[in-house]
Amino acid sequence: MFRIFLVQLKNNFTRQIMYRSNFLTLLLVDITWMAIEMLFFDALYAHNASIAGWSKTQTYFFLGLFFTSDAIFTVFLQRNFWSFSDLVNQGELDIFLLKPANPVFLILTRFMNISSITNIPLGLWIMNHYGNITLSTPFWALYGVLIACLLRFTFSIVVFWTDRGQSLSRFYYQLFPFATKPDTIYPSPLRLILRTILPFACIGSVPARALLGMLEPHEYILIIMVPIAFFVLNTALWKKGLKRYQSASS
Repeated sequence: MFRIFLVQLKNNFTRQIMYRSNFLTLLLVDITWMAIEMLFFDALYAHNASIAGWSKTQTYFFLGLFFTSDAIFTVFLQRNFWSFSDLVNQGELDIFLLKPANPVFLILTRFMNISSITNIPLGLWIMNHYGNITLSTPFWALYGVLIACLLRFTFSIVVFWTDRGQSLSRFYYQLFPFATKPDTIYPSPLRLILRTILPFACIGSVPARALLGMLEPHEYILIIMVPIAFFVLNTALWKKGLKRYQSASS
């Protein structure tokens, strides 16, 4: 699979390097989005020394980790989820099911947004500026990517039972702003939902609290159980969905 991934990476890099203006435009958009998120909290901390137990420095550290995880997800996975519904609705999933490799792996690595790769070192720089990058930082950043991938797959896989999977994708991004804020600012019932049923808090906030030593002992159980539960759920939905799938040749 690693060799397949390298081939996919090379093909995407060759294709996207031809459009330099697109690269610069996306870079500008991403930097603007990061700046807006940071300015939002800058305005809040202008009137408060602490928000839900988070200092300004800790919040910016969280944002750096969130930006890093989101950038990795955007570079390697995001575009493939947008095209997933078309593969199912148009019967184009056939070619992946017939390949001698895991079809889910092929689907999720087909397209990459190489133009967003500069956001990864930028997020790491923000983390390092407002905190310390440790040996466990890559693990927690990739944990956030894993949660985002599993959660996004859950929203996408429902296309086997609907005609319009894009609407659920849009709904996912309507909920996504929950991931851009520290989870402790939300009321307890919503906070529990964001750590379990809709674990947007596990993309950035929970990993950041782990690195900052702010996690409660019982939360480490959730950190283990949430990805396992979503992996089992997604595997079951994938198998059931394939039984409903009508290929282009059927």
